[in-house]
Amino acid sequence: MTRPLIRKLPLAVFLLTAASGCELIQFDAPIEPPPPSDIEPGDGGGARGPAPLYPFRPGSTWQYTVTQLDGSTSLKFVTIDAKQVMVGGVGEHQLDMAYPVRTSAAPGGPANSLIMQQAVGDQIVNWREETFDHFGQMVLDVNFEPQQLEVDQSPERTRMGASWLDTYTAVIRPIGGFPSTVKTSEKWTVVAHELLPLPGIATPFQTIVFQKSEATAPADAGTGTGDGGRSADSGTRPPMLTGQTWSEAVDAGVMIPKTLWYARGYGKVKEAGGGQPTEELSGLELK
Repeated sequence: MTRPLIRKLPLAVFLLTAASGCELIQFDAPIEPPPPSDIEPGDGGGARGPAPLYPFRPGSTWQYTVTQLDGSTSLKFVTIDAKQVMVGGVGEHQLDMAYPVRTSAAPGGPANSLIMQQAVGDQIVNWREETFDHFGQMVLDVNFEPQQLEVDQSPERTRMGASWLDTYTAVIRPIGGFPSTVKTSEKWTVVAHELLPLPGIATPFQTIVFQKSEATAPADAGTGTGDGGRSADSGTRPPMLTGQTWSEAVDAGVMIPKTLWYARGYGKVKEAGGGQPTEELSGLELK
Protein backbone atom coordinates (compact mmCIF):
# COMPACT_ATOMS: atom_id res chain seq x y z
CA MET A 1 0.00 0.00 0.00
CA THR A 2 1.48 3.34 -1.03
CA ARG A 3 0.50 6.72 0.38
CA PRO A 4 1.43 9.29 -2.31
CA LEU A 5 3.01 12.60 -1.34
CA ILE A 6 3.50 15.65 -3.56
CA ARG A 7 7.23 16.23 -3.94
CA LYS A 8 9.65 16.70 -6.82
CA LEU A 9 12.43 14.13 -6.83
CA PRO A 10 15.68 13.99 -8.85
CA LEU A 11 15.68 11.99 -12.09
CA ALA A 12 18.07 9.50 -10.52
CA VAL A 13 15.44 8.69 -7.91
CA PHE A 14 12.79 8.13 -10.59
CA LEU A 15 15.07 5.71 -12.42
CA LEU A 16 16.21 3.83 -9.33
CA THR A 17 12.80 3.54 -7.74
CA ALA A 18 11.15 2.51 -11.00
CA ALA A 19 13.66 -0.32 -11.37
CA SER A 20 13.18 -1.49 -7.78
CA GLY A 21 9.38 -1.23 -7.77
CA CYS A 22 9.43 1.65 -5.28
CA GLU A 23 6.97 4.51 -5.75
CA LEU A 24 8.76 7.49 -4.22
CA ILE A 25 7.48 9.73 -7.00
CA GLN A 26 5.65 12.99 -7.51
CA PHE A 27 1.87 12.86 -7.69
CA ASP A 28 -0.43 15.59 -9.00
CA ALA A 29 -3.16 15.03 -6.38
CA PRO A 30 -3.11 15.83 -2.67
CA ILE A 31 -2.31 13.05 -0.24
CA GLU A 32 -5.22 11.12 1.13
CA PRO A 33 -5.72 11.59 4.88
CA PRO A 34 -5.10 8.37 6.85
CA PRO A 35 -8.20 6.31 7.58
CA PRO A 36 -9.73 6.54 11.06
CA SER A 37 -8.85 2.87 11.53
CA ASP A 38 -6.49 0.46 9.91
CA ILE A 39 -5.82 -3.26 9.53
CA GLU A 40 -2.19 -4.28 9.60
CA PRO A 41 -1.05 -6.89 7.06
CA GLY A 42 -1.33 -10.42 8.40
CA ASP A 43 -3.79 -9.61 11.17
CA GLY A 44 -6.43 -11.90 9.71
CA GLY A 45 -8.86 -9.06 9.06
CA GLY A 46 -9.80 -8.71 12.71
CA ALA A 47 -11.37 -5.77 14.48
CA ARG A 48 -10.17 -2.38 13.34
CA GLY A 49 -8.43 0.03 15.69
CA PRO A 50 -6.76 3.42 15.36
CA ALA A 51 -4.18 3.60 12.57
CA PRO A 52 -0.68 3.19 14.07
CA LEU A 53 1.49 6.23 14.73
CA TYR A 54 4.40 4.23 13.32
CA PRO A 55 3.18 1.82 10.60
CA PHE A 56 5.96 -0.72 11.23
CA ARG A 57 5.80 -2.50 7.88
CA PRO A 58 8.82 -4.40 6.53
CA GLY A 59 10.04 -3.05 3.18
CA SER A 60 8.63 0.46 3.74
CA THR A 61 10.68 3.60 3.04
CA TRP A 62 10.39 7.16 4.39
CA GLN A 63 12.06 10.08 2.62
CA TYR A 64 12.93 13.18 4.65
CA THR A 65 14.19 16.61 3.65
CA VAL A 66 16.87 17.53 6.19
CA THR A 67 17.57 21.21 6.88
CA GLN A 68 20.89 21.83 8.64
CA LEU A 69 21.37 24.63 11.15
CA ASP A 70 23.15 26.68 8.43
CA GLY A 71 20.12 26.37 6.11
CA SER A 72 21.58 23.80 3.70
CA THR A 73 19.37 20.86 2.75
CA SER A 74 19.77 17.21 1.82
CA LEU A 75 17.68 14.06 1.58
CA LYS A 76 17.56 11.19 4.05
CA PHE A 77 15.99 7.77 3.46
CA VAL A 78 14.85 5.40 6.22
CA THR A 79 13.98 1.83 5.18
CA ILE A 80 12.77 -1.16 7.19
CA ASP A 81 14.36 -4.34 5.84
CA ALA A 82 11.96 -6.97 4.54
CA LYS A 83 13.21 -9.75 6.85
CA GLN A 84 14.21 -10.08 10.48
CA VAL A 85 17.76 -11.00 11.44
CA MET A 86 19.53 -11.77 14.71
CA VAL A 87 20.31 -8.60 16.68
CA GLY A 88 23.93 -9.53 17.45
CA GLY A 89 26.36 -7.41 19.41
CA VAL A 90 26.29 -7.93 23.18
CA GLY A 91 23.65 -7.97 25.90
CA GLU A 92 20.31 -9.63 26.54
CA HIS A 93 18.89 -9.21 23.01
CA GLN A 94 21.88 -10.41 20.97
CA LEU A 95 20.14 -13.70 20.07
CA ASP A 96 16.71 -12.14 19.49
CA MET A 97 15.28 -11.38 16.04
CA ALA A 98 14.56 -7.82 14.89
CA TYR A 99 14.17 -5.74 11.73
CA PRO A 100 17.19 -3.72 10.53
CA VAL A 101 16.14 -0.10 9.89
CA ARG A 102 18.63 1.58 7.55
CA THR A 103 19.32 5.30 7.19
CA SER A 104 21.03 6.41 3.97
CA ALA A 105 21.54 9.44 1.75
CA ALA A 106 20.03 7.73 -1.33
CA PRO A 107 17.36 5.06 -1.82
CA GLY A 108 19.14 1.72 -1.69
CA GLY A 109 22.44 3.43 -0.93
CA PRO A 110 24.98 2.44 1.73
CA ALA A 111 23.72 2.85 5.27
CA ASN A 112 24.95 5.65 7.51
CA SER A 113 23.36 3.89 10.47
CA LEU A 114 21.48 0.68 11.13
CA ILE A 115 19.07 0.27 14.04
CA MET A 116 17.65 -3.08 15.11
CA GLN A 117 13.98 -2.38 15.84
CA GLN A 118 11.08 -4.52 17.00
CA ALA A 119 7.45 -4.06 17.96
CA VAL A 120 6.86 -4.88 21.64
CA GLY A 121 3.22 -4.43 22.54
CA ASP A 122 2.26 -0.81 21.79
CA GLN A 123 5.89 0.25 21.59
CA ILE A 124 8.49 0.28 18.83
CA VAL A 125 11.87 -0.20 20.52
CA ASN A 126 15.55 -0.14 19.58
CA TRP A 127 17.87 -2.93 20.70
CA ARG A 128 21.08 -2.07 18.82
CA GLU A 129 22.49 0.77 16.69
CA GLU A 130 25.49 0.59 14.36
CA THR A 131 27.10 3.68 12.80
CA PHE A 132 29.17 3.55 9.59
CA ASP A 133 31.72 5.84 7.94
CA HIS A 134 31.78 6.93 4.27
CA PHE A 135 33.58 3.71 3.35
CA GLY A 136 30.91 1.50 4.88
CA GLN A 137 33.07 0.51 7.84
CA MET A 138 31.39 0.33 11.24
CA VAL A 139 32.80 2.94 13.62
CA LEU A 140 30.40 2.64 16.57
CA ASP A 141 28.29 -0.19 18.00
CA VAL A 142 25.72 0.42 20.74
CA ASN A 143 23.43 -2.11 22.43
CA PHE A 144 20.46 -0.91 24.52
CA GLU A 145 19.32 -2.74 27.65
CA PRO A 146 16.54 -3.48 28.15
CA GLN A 147 15.67 -1.25 25.19
CA GLN A 148 15.54 2.33 23.92
CA LEU A 149 12.07 3.68 23.11
CA GLU A 150 11.43 4.75 19.52
CA VAL A 151 7.75 5.59 20.10
CA ASP A 152 4.93 4.47 22.41
CA GLN A 153 1.57 4.24 20.62
CA SER A 154 -0.56 3.21 23.59
CA PRO A 155 -3.68 5.26 24.45
CA GLU A 156 -2.23 6.37 27.79
CA ARG A 157 0.98 7.56 26.12
CA THR A 158 -0.69 9.52 23.31
CA ARG A 159 -3.19 11.54 25.34
CA MET A 160 -2.53 15.26 25.72
CA GLY A 161 -0.17 16.01 28.63
CA ALA A 162 1.01 12.42 29.22
CA SER A 163 4.55 12.33 30.61
CA TRP A 164 6.84 9.45 31.53
CA LEU A 165 10.48 8.37 31.85
CA ASP A 166 12.25 5.90 29.59
CA THR A 167 15.39 4.58 31.31
CA TYR A 168 17.90 2.29 29.64
CA THR A 169 21.57 1.37 29.63
CA ALA A 170 23.69 1.88 26.51
CA VAL A 171 26.65 -0.45 26.05
CA ILE A 172 28.89 1.64 23.76
CA ARG A 173 31.71 0.04 21.77
CA PRO A 174 33.66 2.42 19.50
CA ILE A 175 35.71 0.45 17.00
CA GLY A 176 39.36 0.77 18.02
CA GLY A 177 38.42 2.42 21.32
CA PHE A 178 37.46 1.44 24.83
CA PRO A 179 33.91 0.24 25.57
CA SER A 180 31.75 2.10 28.09
CA THR A 181 28.36 1.70 29.74
CA VAL A 182 26.04 4.70 30.18
CA LYS A 183 22.67 4.75 31.96
CA THR A 184 20.29 7.27 30.40
CA SER A 185 16.83 8.53 31.35
CA GLU A 186 14.73 10.37 28.78
CA LYS A 187 11.58 12.25 29.72
CA TRP A 188 8.81 12.00 27.13
CA THR A 189 5.86 14.42 27.13
CA VAL A 190 2.88 14.76 24.78
CA VAL A 191 2.81 18.53 24.33
CA ALA A 192 0.20 18.97 21.58
CA HIS A 193 -2.22 17.50 19.08
CA GLU A 194 -1.33 19.72 16.14
CA LEU A 195 -2.39 20.17 12.51
CA LEU A 196 0.96 20.28 10.71
CA PRO A 197 1.50 21.60 7.16
CA LEU A 198 4.67 20.50 5.38
CA PRO A 199 6.41 22.07 2.35
CA GLY A 200 5.21 20.72 -1.00
CA ILE A 201 2.36 18.68 0.51
CA ALA A 202 -1.12 20.05 -0.07
CA THR A 203 -2.88 18.42 2.87
CA PRO A 204 -1.71 19.04 6.47
CA PHE A 205 -1.18 16.14 8.85
CA GLN A 206 -3.05 15.69 12.11
CA THR A 207 -0.20 14.92 14.49
CA ILE A 208 0.60 13.95 18.04
CA VAL A 209 3.60 15.99 19.22
CA PHE A 210 6.12 14.42 21.58
CA GLN A 211 9.04 16.11 23.26
CA LYS A 212 11.90 14.21 24.85
CA SER A 213 14.90 15.35 26.84
CA GLU A 214 17.44 13.83 29.17
CA ALA A 215 16.19 13.63 32.73
CA THR A 216 17.39 12.38 36.07
CA ALA A 217 15.29 9.35 36.90
CA PRO A 218 14.35 8.30 40.44
CA ALA A 219 16.27 5.28 41.68
CA ASP A 220 13.24 3.01 41.16
CA ALA A 221 12.21 4.40 37.75
CA GLY A 222 14.05 1.85 35.65
CA THR A 223 12.62 0.18 32.56
CA GLY A 224 12.34 -3.39 33.69
CA THR A 225 11.10 -5.89 31.15
CA GLY A 226 7.95 -6.47 33.19
CA ASP A 227 6.68 -3.03 32.19
CA GLY A 228 7.73 -3.17 28.54
CA GLY A 229 10.32 -0.44 29.07
CA ARG A 230 8.00 2.08 30.72
CA SER A 231 8.12 3.89 34.01
CA ALA A 232 5.13 5.41 35.75
CA ASP A 233 3.60 8.64 34.54
CA SER A 234 5.50 11.60 35.98
CA GLY A 235 2.61 14.00 35.47
CA THR A 236 0.06 15.20 32.96
CA ARG A 237 0.72 18.93 32.71
CA PRO A 238 2.26 19.85 29.34
CA PRO A 239 4.67 22.74 28.74
CA MET A 240 2.96 26.01 27.82
CA LEU A 241 3.33 27.74 24.45
CA THR A 242 1.60 31.04 23.71
CA GLY A 243 0.69 32.40 20.27
CA GLN A 244 2.49 29.76 18.17
CA THR A 245 2.27 26.11 17.30
CA TRP A 246 5.29 24.01 18.21
CA SER A 247 6.21 23.79 14.52
CA GLU A 248 6.04 27.58 14.12
CA ALA A 249 8.17 28.02 17.23
CA VAL A 250 11.00 25.80 16.04
CA ASP A 251 10.85 27.25 12.52
CA ALA A 252 11.17 30.74 14.07
CA GLY A 253 14.34 29.72 15.87
CA VAL A 254 12.91 29.26 19.36
CA MET A 255 15.10 26.83 21.31
CA ILE A 256 12.99 23.83 22.31
CA PRO A 257 13.80 20.23 23.29
CA LYS A 258 13.90 17.45 20.71
CA THR A 259 10.36 17.42 19.28
CA LEU A 260 8.74 14.67 17.21
CA TRP A 261 5.53 14.94 15.16
CA TYR A 262 3.79 11.62 14.42
CA ALA A 263 0.74 11.22 12.17
CA ARG A 264 -1.43 8.11 12.32
CA GLY A 265 -0.96 5.96 9.28
CA TYR A 266 2.21 7.78 8.19
CA GLY A 267 4.75 7.60 11.03
CA LYS A 268 7.13 10.38 11.99
CA VAL A 269 6.49 13.37 9.73
CA LYS A 270 8.78 15.92 11.40
CA GLU A 271 11.66 16.04 13.88
CA ALA A 272 13.22 19.27 15.13
CA GLY A 273 14.72 21.04 18.13
CA GLY A 274 17.41 19.99 20.55
CA GLY A 275 20.03 21.91 18.57
CA GLN A 276 19.82 19.34 15.75
CA PRO A 277 18.84 19.58 12.04
CA THR A 278 15.15 19.60 11.12
CA GLU A 279 13.72 16.59 9.26
CA GLU A 280 10.44 16.83 7.33
CA LEU A 281 8.67 14.03 5.48
CA SER A 282 8.79 14.46 1.69
CA GLY A 283 8.18 10.96 0.34
CA LEU A 284 6.77 7.65 1.55
CA GLU A 285 6.16 4.10 0.39
CA LEU A 286 4.30 1.76 2.72
CA LYS A 287 4.40 -1.93 1.88
